[in-house]
Amino acid sequence: MKKVVVKIGGSLAIDEAKLADFVSAVSTLPGSGCQVAVVHGGGKDINENIALLKEQPTFIDGLRVTTPGIMKMVEMTLSGHVNKKLVRMLLNNNCNAIGISGVDGNLFQVVKKQGKVDLGLVGEIKQVNPKIVTDLWSAGWTPVVSPISIGPDADGNGVSWNVNADTAASELAVALEADQFVLVSDVPGVMDENKNVIPELSEADAEKLIEAGVISGGMIPKVRESFKSIRRGLKSIHIVGWKDAEHFGKQINGDLNYGTILR
Repeated sequence: MKKVVVKIGGSLAIDEAKLADFVSAVSTLPGSGCQVAVVHGGGKDINENIALLKEQPTFIDGLRVTTPGIMKMVEMTLSGHVNKKLVRMLLNNNCNAIGISGVDGNLFQVVKKQGKVDLGLVGEIKQVNPKIVTDLWSAGWTPVVSPISIGPDADGNGVSWNVNADTAASELAVALEADQFVLVSDVPGVMDENKNVIPELSEADAEKLIEAGVISGGMIPKVRESFKSIRRGLKSIHIVGWKDAEHFGKQINGDLNYGTILR
């Protein structure tokens, strides 16, 4: 069986027509020789809910500064609303979907992410226990994974931590030794200074584009974490936009590249 990890986020997670098209495409994969795990973000849903707290979202290098109040809202939004919406849609397409987060089965174990500034409850994954995913695959389920993870607080108690969904997906793909890892983004791929898609990109060229400000915002952790995964065993990672189910199917089958391949 071909092991496939797909990460979705951005507008795809909230655009009903695109999401329905994505769900229909994913639902056909288990019957065509693929074991699929879907990892999702949901930043736009989070921002809408955080507005209820009257807290202004703050990002540093594409990572959300996460206060305790925001953490509660992030977990409710991702592991609750977004996760269960995707599961419901897959079930309605006759796909045996089940929703989990990085907390379940100690899937993603983290420590506090260190940096130039305190990001709050933002975790850095130190260990992945993929057994819950492989067990679900063996039982015929398609896991839908929220990136909320578990790790110790200052007193050593296990609490929930916010983890970048691209990072979580990359780590899961490595731990599963996935045959294919596809990142479905709001943009059609990594763009050059003229806003054209770069078909293939090396790590050295990517860092030059980051330094030049061509690659910016949320694409920075997306690209950097992807190359970390490649150095740890993944052959290539595809960053693509969403066109339709046909393009996505061809991408999975290796018949087409309409985004950026990181090697």
